[in-house]
Amino acid sequence: MRQRQTAGFTLVELLVVISIIGTLVALLLPAVQSARESARNNTCKNNLKQVSLALINMDSKSAKGGLPGYVNDVYDSNNQSLGRRASWVVMALPYMEQNALYDAWSEDFSSNILIKKPWPAIEFLVCPSDPSEILGEPSLNYVVNAGRAFGDTSRSGDSTESAANGVFFDKAKKTTFLSSGSQVDGRENHPEITSTISYVQVNDGTSNTLMLSESVHPWFYAYDGNSTTEMFDPGTNGPKDTSPIKDAKHIYGFVWSNTASGIQQINGDNNLDKISSAPGTMAEFASPVNEQLGYPSSRHPGGVNVAFVDGHIIFMGDSVEPVVYGQLMTSNRKRSKLINDRNLPQPSTGDL
Repeated sequence: MRQRQTAGFTLVELLVVISIIGTLVALLLPAVQSARESARNNTCKNNLKQVSLALINMDSKSAKGGLPGYVNDVYDSNNQSLGRRASWVVMALPYMEQNALYDAWSEDFSSNILIKKPWPAIEFLVCPSDPSEILGEPSLNYVVNAGRAFGDTSRSGDSTESAANGVFFDKAKKTTFLSSGSQVDGRENHPEITSTISYVQVNDGTSNTLMLSESVHPWFYAYDGNSTTEMFDPGTNGPKDTSPIKDAKHIYGFVWSNTASGIQQINGDNNLDKISSAPGTMAEFASPVNEQLGYPSSRHPGGVNVAFVDGHIIFMGDSVEPVVYGQLMTSNRKRSKLINDRNLPQPSTGDL
């Protein structure tokens, strides 16, 4: 009797099939990664939308009116020598449905309260493309328009501020509860930055003025209360940001500069790899020019998501011209300190 031969695959046929599958997977992976990044980007835009609406709501409904400073005073109304500095995020917490968290900031001034009560993570303050390294960290990826950089060499020593240069300013004025030395930065007595700006006072138009941007450089949405380090790593209790000025704009804001060059641009120092010769170490943050971190940055390829004062969101390319970027940051370009911008028309969406 004849033996029936069973059909099978040869080694060559198996290798061909494996090669085809590998090729298909290689072709598919970029598409999958692109789809995932697109989803993360959309979530980031939604986060910015929530935050911008909270700030607009705060401006229209708060008793004092106006937007907060990028840093502010929070003090005991019965004893004004007790208090702390608070970021714009803290001031807007009641408008983000975080009333209990704000109460802890504004009502309890016991010793080291900020260290005893670690702040919880707030999901919509973090871009999903730049997740926290440690689960539960009170991380922050969104910063506010803090106007002209104090490190701009064209300031010629001018340390005052003008409302025309941006939207959010340093409103931490009470030196009675600021530690001596580097925490008192010399701007506390400047009347130019004590007033509150409202989004309805943006002369260039709310749809033409930036309010929020992404940034990969901020650490937390609040100071930790440690008078020595201010920003600390909960894993090591070591400093994360050793800026010589504790109210530096880059900690909670983004800036423009007349002399922008090199890394002083959008996504110009995305990976913190151009500050020192020791990337990945604390030496990166020891430089006195930390303000170069105060430019928009993101983990999205090609640019950053930004929100305008009217609340609309766009993706701004990192190839945007510095003057166009500066025009979008100034709230009143005809009175701003941006060189050569006064005779230029307002930029359009096509310029981004």
